[in-house]
Amino acid sequence: MTGSNKHIINNSNPSKIESKFCDSISEFIQSVEFELDIMLPGPSSLRFLSYFRIVDHIISQKLSKNIRVKVLCPSDEESTKLVKQLVPFIGYESIKLSLPETSADSSVFIKDKHDILSFSIDSKSKQQYDMKNGENTNTNTNSNTSFSVNDWSYSKSASMVRNTVYCFDLIWEEKENYDQIVKEKRHSELLFDVISHDIGNYHQILSGSLYNVTSLLKDGSQNNERIFSWLTMGENALKRSQLLLNNMRKLERLHMQKDLRLILKNLPEAINNAYSTVEQTLYDNNPHRKSIRMSMNLDYAHNPADINIIAEDLLEEIFINLFTNSVKYTDSSEVKIDVQIRDYSIGEAKYWMINISDYGKGIPDSMKKDLFDRFYSKAKGSGLGLSIVRTLVERYKGKIWIGDRVYQDYTKGATFGMIFPAA
Repeated sequence: MTGSNKHIINNSNPSKIESKFCDSISEFIQSVEFELDIMLPGPSSLRFLSYFRIVDHIISQKLSKNIRVKVLCPSDEESTKLVKQLVPFIGYESIKLSLPETSADSSVFIKDKHDILSFSIDSKSKQQYDMKNGENTNTNTNSNTSFSVNDWSYSKSASMVRNTVYCFDLIWEEKENYDQIVKEKRHSELLFDVISHDIGNYHQILSGSLYNVTSLLKDGSQNNERIFSWLTMGENALKRSQLLLNNMRKLERLHMQKDLRLILKNLPEAINNAYSTVEQTLYDNNPHRKSIRMSMNLDYAHNPADINIIAEDLLEEIFINLFTNSVKYTDSSEVKIDVQIRDYSIGEAKYWMINISDYGKGIPDSMKKDLFDRFYSKAKGSGLGLSIVRTLVERYKGKIWIGDRVYQDYTKGATFGMIFPAA
């Protein structure tokens, strides 16, 4: 499977790609049995794979054979959007290359560490191509880019494959090590910020409250209402500080525990236990006199006892935090929460999808992308609760997202969606 050819490809018409090139790369991808490593020195290569549905072949092979897919590629704003669609299926590392600026990108596909398919493309604006070739075609509304495939080649040369694999693995390992250093740095900054900022604020409130109570008593004040108010404020600050410390311990436990001991957990049972916990919490401490009511909707085709995933006891923390979040952001005295569980398939892989919807204030689109950040400035408290949620969901190989209960009307309440691999 060798070839050398040059032809202009307009992404508005994929049929213009020479069939020999399409057949070659499709055949190569379909023959992967274990691992496909992809090195794309330029971000335009990733867009090329997307525009002409080569990515679809990769995902299809991933789902049908559960192969491992690793991609090394620089990222820009446009390719980042594509990567977000791919990350459930591939391992992806964003790299920075100090290469001369050129329109040409050489892409390398390594199959099972034994075979290599490489091809080179040129990318230029559609306007540049039309002017060069004396054409005046309309620009595609989806993209202004035209591609040229310069050449492609297939090789099983042992030395070439060995050297290419070595370079790929070296870059991959260095990027993983760098990302781990960044992760540890951010974790250290998190602990420092929580201690110096959040807990410091709570202690300041507590100190101020006690000072005011002491001053009133020293002055011989008999204003019991004011004394009670200051003591209540101090008590609440102490409770919030304690809750924050508990969440810090949970995050630290998740961060330090590298070897997971996961077991079979039933999703409906975990959700019901979480609901009971939040309900009891409201019964014990509920200054705003709120009540919580949950309805769970399961697909009748499934026995609740069969809706299982691989997790651990901390699974309930996901739903405790989400239910608590709904209570916090619902102004009405009754907090209604709808839970729906159904099966969901990606190729041959089966998942359980959970949607948790409330009738609270909702979440504007401008806030959704930052909501899981540990120190989201517009959230009440420190935001550690939703950080724990995301950490646990990813710990159990799941994905989580935020939407609106009513499509395109965030004011009607929020929906947290999750998928977990079915056990």
